[in-house]
Order: sequence, then C-alpha cells, then structure tokens
Amino acid sequence: MIGHLRTRLGVYKPQLTSDDFGGHVTQWVWHRKVWGHIAPRSLSETRENGRLSVIQTYRVTTRFYDDFPERARLMWGSRILRVISASDPDNRRERLHLICEEEQQ
Repeated sequence: MIGHLRTRLGVYKPQLTSDDFGGHVTQWVWHRKVWGHIAPRSLSETRENGRLSVIQTYRVTTRFYDDFPERARLMWGSRILRVISASDPDNRRERLHLICEEEQQ
C-alpha cells in the first residue's frame, strides 16, 4: 500500500464564522497534509440551466487517521476535491477510502 501513496494532498476542514447579518460564512482552513492514491471513478454529464455540466468522481486512498473531518475538501495541485464519503474498507484502521467529487472553479 505504501508504494501507491505517491500524491501529496492538503486536507481542509470547514470553519463557520458569524457575519454581520446574523448568518454564517464557511471558511476552509488547513487541517493537515497526507499522501494518497487517486483513481478516477466515474464521469457523468448533466444539463444545468441549458449548459452541459461534467462531474468527475475519484476514489482517494490514504492512511487511516482518527481525526478526519466529517466534511472535508482535498487540494490536489490546483484542483479541489469535495469529500462525499469516507470509509475504512476492512475495519483494520489501516487506510481510508474517500469518494470525492471535483469542484468546478
């Protein structure tokens, strides 16, 4: 497994701060860096407001750690991956499988 974790990723977690109007603003703050393996999973096309929108999903494998944020984003170079789900595939606390969706910028 270690030989496959060749991609450096930044993990960001949300932090809610109050704004001047009684609402909240979500800011993404750095949490930690991890090594991971990224594999494309699926590609789908949808139409939104008359335009074609492409959604790319990935499966990211990292080492297991307990304090993985419930909601998270990964920075992969200049790409932002939104974590949809995180699971320990065999309950051995060795690795995490993250299903991620690439955010369009």
